[in-house]
Amino acid sequence: MTPISIDDGRRRFRRSLGFVVAILVVLCTTFGLVAVFQGPKLQSAQIDLNGVVEHSGQQLRLFANQTVAHVATSQVTVQPMVPFSVTTTGDVIAVQFDQRLLYSTDYTVTIAGVTSVYEARPATISYRFSTAAPTMYYLHRGQPDDQIVSTGITKAGKSVVYSATHIQSFVVFAKAIAVATIADDGTSELSLVNLSDGAVETLTLPARGQIERMHGASSSSVLGFTFTSAQPSAGTVNLTPQYSSTLFTIDLEAGRKTIPVLGVNGKPVRVVAWLFVPGTSQLIALTRELSALYIDPTRGSIVTPIGQYTDLDHISNDGKVLSVSDQLGSIALTVSDLTEKRLDASPMTGGTPYLGEFQVLTTGDRIEHISLYDSVSGRFSSRLVIDSGASSRALFQTVGDNGSIEGFSVSPNEQYVAIETVPDLAARVPDGYAIEGRSTTVTTVIVDVASGSVVKSMEGFGISW
Repeated sequence: MTPISIDDGRRRFRRSLGFVVAILVVLCTTFGLVAVFQGPKLQSAQIDLNGVVEHSGQQLRLFANQTVAHVATSQVTVQPMVPFSVTTTGDVIAVQFDQRLLYSTDYTVTIAGVTSVYEARPATISYRFSTAAPTMYYLHRGQPDDQIVSTGITKAGKSVVYSATHIQSFVVFAKAIAVATIADDGTSELSLVNLSDGAVETLTLPARGQIERMHGASSSSVLGFTFTSAQPSAGTVNLTPQYSSTLFTIDLEAGRKTIPVLGVNGKPVRVVAWLFVPGTSQLIALTRELSALYIDPTRGSIVTPIGQYTDLDHISNDGKVLSVSDQLGSIALTVSDLTEKRLDASPMTGGTPYLGEFQVLTTGDRIEHISLYDSVSGRFSSRLVIDSGASSRALFQTVGDNGSIEGFSVSPNEQYVAIETVPDLAARVPDGYAIEGRSTTVTTVIVDVASGSVVKSMEGFGISW
């Protein structure tokens, strides 16, 4: 038997290896062609399940197994329905939602007639996802301490996030809660509570005094509030307080410095009402002189006067429409061009409606607090309604019309409205707080805007979505 040389073994190995590689190439090519001829398939998807309920303009990115041809909007279906746009880049189809999605909801996105750039064999791509359920926060005043409580919208569970004596108000940010409390001498103290470990940091105020009207721009961690100095002591030469309803901001991520907001004259502005424009650090303030100002404090307090009004209530969740009033009544003010639309409450069964506090939704409908006058009984009753501009539908009223509606807050995606109510005015007892006092029986009711059904009720107020 002739022995096999090393060279012969190597040649046979190379021939075998070449044969295997050739087969693999053929198989890969075959599978690739099959994939092309079968049309595009979904490989993976990317979406922020929290972001889609918190912000508009969020995307669902669908990754195909090959480069796809242009996808038109008409090829895409979203259930439940929501306005959207679509773009195609390489193997990625991006579906962008024009508004915030509903909480705790199953969505299905279906794209019909998807083809490869190489072969016009249409395929259908479908993807299903479930949106997040947000956490709400509210303030419950009680004994021995007040509590900031977190809870879900529909679930029964709750937990105490922070407790202290005499909590005045709070603002929730991504990583911390700003908490204003009332000291024994009646002045305010401001703290920052870390949400992860509960650590408490004391923030420096401009002087001894009282905080009011505290709000937060959660997207940029900017806190704002009005501040009034404590009254000077007897014997002081100047009895005028240094600050009186003066508007301040604190950037919690940039040094924690308390900075006054400047008005048209370059001096700190004194206000009777103010709010942040949603999704920004810009703000709108109504001064003591009843001048409404659009202010960008991040750019050296650039100030734009926008009109003379007697009241400022809300701004739409997209930042486009202000709810203001003058001596003649209620006005929806478009921020971009300062167009005014005078409003009246639409007709409603049961009496004559009179419009009070309102907020314009992104759909154009309005959430309104109205007083309904019954000419037979001569009584006024309180309602929260949704108004299309032609007719109104009741969302909430107290049992037996014995209570009052103190205020409301629409969820960022406009799915729910939180209503602060005192169930029985005859049994109303003040809680005795020197700053921002409330009734001891104040209750927050969460109502589904679409159905008008009550989904949750909590003893407390100051809801933060």
